[in-house]
This record gives sequence, C-alpha cells and structure tokens, in this order.
Amino acid sequence: MIRRIGVVGAGSMGAAVAALAASTGLDVVLLDVKGEDDPAGPARRGLQRAAQQRAFLNPSAIDRVRVGNVEDDLAWLTECDWVLEAIIENRDAKRDLFRRLDAVLSPETIVTTNTSTFTLAQLLPAELGAWRERFFVTHFFNPPRALLLCEVTAFPEGETARFATFVRFLEQRLGRRVLLVRDTPGFVANRFGIYALVQAVRLTGELGLAPEDVDALTGPLLGRPRSATFRTIDLTGLDILVLGTRSLQESTGDDYAVPDWILDLYQAGRLGDKTGGGIFRREGEQQLTYDPLQRADRPFRAAVIPGLEELLRQPFPQRLLGALELPSPYGDYVRQLLGRTFGYVLQRTTDAARDIASVDRALEWGFGWAAGPYAQMDFLGPQRVRALLAEAGVPAAELLTLAERRGGFFLDGQVLDPASGELVPEERLPSTRRTRQIRTREALEREGMRDLGDGVLALRIRSLEALPRALEEALARWPSALVLVPALDSFGYPYSELLQLAESGDQAGLEERLRALQAALQALTRVPIPVVAALDGEARGAGTTLALWSDATVSYLTTPLGYPGAAAGLVPLGALVALRVRSEARASTLAAPLRAELGAASALTTLLAAERVDSAHLAGTLGLLGDRWLVTVDRDGLLETAADLARALAHGVPARPLASRETFAEASQMTAAGPSLAELDPTARSVVETLARALRSAGTLEELLRAERAAVVELLSQAALREKAAATLQALSAPRR
Repeated sequence: MIRRIGVVGAGSMGAAVAALAASTGLDVVLLDVKGEDDPAGPARRGLQRAAQQRAFLNPSAIDRVRVGNVEDDLAWLTECDWVLEAIIENRDAKRDLFRRLDAVLSPETIVTTNTSTFTLAQLLPAELGAWRERFFVTHFFNPPRALLLCEVTAFPEGETARFATFVRFLEQRLGRRVLLVRDTPGFVANRFGIYALVQAVRLTGELGLAPEDVDALTGPLLGRPRSATFRTIDLTGLDILVLGTRSLQESTGDDYAVPDWILDLYQAGRLGDKTGGGIFRREGEQQLTYDPLQRADRPFRAAVIPGLEELLRQPFPQRLLGALELPSPYGDYVRQLLGRTFGYVLQRTTDAARDIASVDRALEWGFGWAAGPYAQMDFLGPQRVRALLAEAGVPAAELLTLAERRGGFFLDGQVLDPASGELVPEERLPSTRRTRQIRTREALEREGMRDLGDGVLALRIRSLEALPRALEEALARWPSALVLVPALDSFGYPYSELLQLAESGDQAGLEERLRALQAALQALTRVPIPVVAALDGEARGAGTTLALWSDATVSYLTTPLGYPGAAAGLVPLGALVALRVRSEARASTLAAPLRAELGAASALTTLLAAERVDSAHLAGTLGLLGDRWLVTVDRDGLLETAADLARALAHGVPARPLASRETFAEASQMTAAGPSLAELDPTARSVVETLARALRSAGTLEELLRAERAAVVELLSQAALREKAAATLQALSAPRR
C-alpha cells in the first residue's frame, strides 16, 4: 500500500508529480541537488514553481511536501513506498542514482523512472537484479494537471499482482490514464507523436508553405489541438524538440532529424515562449513570424486557404476527406503528412505497442488528437490509405493487408491483433476500462441520460427548471438510483432575469420565478430512490445547491464550487434552507431551540465562507457537499464512482433531512456569522441582516423556503443592491484568463 512517495528531481516534471500526489492526500518527499546557501533550495524552488504553475490540485497540499537534497537527505526515502526518479535524461546519472538508492530503500519499495527515452534494461545496473520485480517505467506527461496519460511498463518478471495494484493506484488515486506499453525507446506516444510533428515541420520547407499555413492545416482540421504545429513547438520549447528528436533518433535508429532552420533557431537561443519567442514572437505591438524560406522574421500573415472555413464547420473525422482535396499545395501537404504518419505507425506499432488500440489512445490522451491514426485509417478506408502511402513514397505494411482481410482495424467491438492477424474482443485490452469510462461520459454529454448499469441512471442537468422533467423521465424507467451531473450556465441561477424583474417592479413575477426554482429543488425530496450528485466542471451556484439537496456527492478535486457574490446580493436560492436543515439534523440530540440557533448560525457562516472555495475538499469540509461526500482525482472514473456510491445507498435505509416534515423552532436574534457586521460593507451587511432574519424563522420546510423567498424579494427591491449584484455578476461571468 502506498502512503508516502519520494520524488528525486524537482524539475518541471518531478515537482509537478509531487504536487499531484500531495493533492491526493499522500505525504511526499521531494529531493534535488544540494544548494549552496540553502541545502534544500533547488527542491524548494522547484516546488514553488509548481505551485505558481497551478500544479497543485489542492493548494493547501503544499504542506504535505517535505523538501531536501540528495546529499544529506537520501535516507528520508527509506520510509517511502514508491520512489520516482525524475532527474535529467542522462543514462549514467540515472544509473548512479539507482545504485545510491539501493543502499537506503526498503526491499519492498517500488522504484520507477520517468524516462521518455531509455529502456528499463538500459537503466538498471547489473548488480541491482533484485529490483527487476519492482522497477517500472512511469512516463508522465507534462503538465500532469492537464495531460492524464501515463505510459507504464515493467520487466516480464515484474508483471505481478503488485504491478497490477500499482497500475490501479495510478488510475484511481492519481487519476492517470495508464497505457501499458512495450519496453522500447520512446514508448508509444512520443515515438509516433513526435514523428508526426517532425514530418509536419519538414513538409513546411519541402512544399514552401508558411508556418501560419501549416498551423491552419494541422490543428482542428486534422482533429489536433488548436496550437497545431509551430505554436505547440513555441509553447513546449525548441530545445525540447531538438534534444528529444536527437534522443529518439539515437535510441530507435529511425529518422527524426529536424530541418536546419529549426537548428538555427535553437543555436540562436530562440527557444519559444520561454525565451520571448521562437517561430513566432512579438516586437512591441507587431507580431512576427520566422520564415523558413527567407531565414528571417517578417510580419505575421494570417493563413488564407480556399475552402478551409467551410471544412472546419464539418464534424471530425468527416472533414478529413475534404482536407485531402484542398487545392495545391495545401491538399498535397495534408496527403503527404498523413501518408508519412500512417506509414510509420503501421511499420512500428508491433515494436512499441502491445496492441493497436494503445497507439490511438496514446495520441488521443498524450497529444490531444481527436482520433488516433488507426481510427482515422478505418474512416478513410484501406484503398484511400494505400493511395496516401504511395503518394508519400512509403511501402504498405503487412498490417494494412491484415486489416483489409478482416474488415478494418476496429470492427463491432473487436480490434485487430497484429500478432495473430485475428480480431479479438476489445474488452480484453488493458486500456478498455479507461476507454469505456471516457466514452460513457461523452455519451452522457450527447444524450442527456445514460444507463450506468445495475439500474443506475445518470442525468445531465442543464438548468434547474429542467430538473423536475428530467427526474420524471428517469423514474419512468424504474431505476434503482440516480446520478445527477450538473452542466449549468451562469451559476445555474437566472440572476439577470431576477434582477430585471425586480428592476421593473414585477414583484408577482419575481416571486413566481423564485417559487419555481425552489420547487425544482424540492422535486429531489420526492424521488423515492437515492440521488447522488457528480460534480465535474463548473458547479458554483446552483451546482453546489444541487449537491446540498442530493443524498450524496462525488466531486472532482478542482471542481469550482461555492457561492461567489452571495454577499453582494447573488443569493443562492435553496442553499441557506438546506444548510440550516442539514445542520439541525446533525445536532438532533439537542433541544429544538438550540438546534435552531446552531443551524441558523452555521448556515450563514457557511454561506459567507463559500464566497471563496479553492478545492472540493474544502467545500466538503465546509458542509457544501452535504453529509455524504467523496472527492476524487480520478476524473475519468468519477461517474463510475458515483454509480458505485448510488448502488450502495440503494441497499440502505434512506436518511433524507430535506424530506423532513417536522416543524423547525425559531432561532434567537443573535447572529454568529463569522465576521462582525461592522466589518462588512453596507451591501454585505444588508444581505447578512436580511438573510439572518429569514433563517431564524420557525415552521415547516415549506415555510422556511417562503421566508427565504421573501428575503430575496426584499433584497432585490433595493436599487443600490441590484446595482452591486449586477456589477458582481458581470465581473464573475467574464472569461477567466
């Protein structure tokens, strides 16, 4: 079992993995070389850079990382269950480190390397043969907060139950999309992804295209990220490209050479964004582009490619067909690029990958492709693929012939096995579970309702008003439990409409609108089966309130939660009542008046604290996720986790405080709500005083909701408050940079 991990190497990758692990609640030791003034200085600075780059999913988790140096503090790793090596990509340096680690580590400690170049056999010194069962590759992608792929491999004798447990740990605890790969240089993602990138760069000069043209052709048109080719190189760094391709060429023997003009920029220190510019740079107000033909900068020119805009309006991969037919030289470029890429993938798949599905997953998860090369080849068909290979001057590999005989690389839930030449069930592949989780989430996004198995239905909720109807439709299918996945705009509350109704003096219309919103939440209390909220993505406002009215909550760690702007008049309808009722239920052994006092004070204090919530874990601690909550870093598995929790609740006796029919006592006139009223600005003071009066009310749940509505109407009747609320809403709704 892994409780504490050690990371050696506090560069961008090592520090980011340390931040990720600490964010999941693990204790972390982070070591680097010894500093002159501060012995732990290099590790400390690496950790600080990671924090500045938002590598911590939970900012407070930085306190779980202990920093030190490899000269004085190597013995700290003795208590670690897993040690990750993330030092420079130098074989001798890594081997020397492993020899030193052998003297301090427990014989049970798992040791992994983050290498992207060397094989396990190349890195493990002969005298450390006892490590072979616990020495693995864990090739994380940077930044791990955004790129979830982790390529993993082991020696044959290392693929034991411990290895399988470690893989599950990477998936479930660290939220990685693990791919089991062969122990070959470059593994899968870099081997094929960087090859495709190199060909994109080479063809620029060969066909005389401008960098702007290439980026227009190699982004969304081909199902790849918007940063395309040259913008991606500037973002990651020309040094990474040059050094990475050299390493791959040396280790694989394949041709990864970049053009001379890229080497010129590298030698000149123009490495991309990190040095103020690479292929693209800004000089004052002018945007410049390095022209590979002129070998000089010139003003940036937006690409003008006939037919491109029309193609981009088509879905992917359908637009691939149109891209092949673009006028020369643009269509020539696309055909050459795809032909070279497909040809290399077909020739080298059996060297690098355990199955062809892993090639597609590696490029989708690691390089952001919308569909991997085998899925693209299936869509285009073998005849068109053969034509692309011929135009690119690449011989057709036997694997393409096998696919022609079997009807494709993927067919009816089966995948072509290169070793046997047969179609085998995709369910047998190691990556299937992760792939299924991702596809389930995508299907829910498209369809709005999805069967998660064993009678559990997932519902995508796009507005509070749509909730009752969605519940009715779901219950008609006789499920055993429901999982609600909010996808709400503008904090889920129609604040602009409410402000307009108040501004026009339409009090009746305002009250009716507020009543309808509360009724939507109350519909959850009448659902006769467990309801679990699954929060991923924007959940501030009504998304958080849905969690409060549900029976349990599962949230991704970085999901935005809480009630920003509440003290400015953006009152989250239904939240205060839910917070008071839940607080009183937790204090059920106390006398009713005392419960009421505690409930009212707790609700108001929590509402004010919920203005700024930087992690789902903090939201849960504050009580914003209800009484049963779970926070996870496994984003892909979030729906599955929510479904598991819903199934467990379906076996239990319901405990639903918000379905209570009891009459709540009146609270005293004291208000304990964090800061004193004197510390608040006039608007916030008015909001707190008005809501406090409503919270102190006695009565049934319906009467508490009525008091809440009246408080909101009273607040929105104030012109100054409406102005402050509108300005706050506009500021909160502005795109975040």
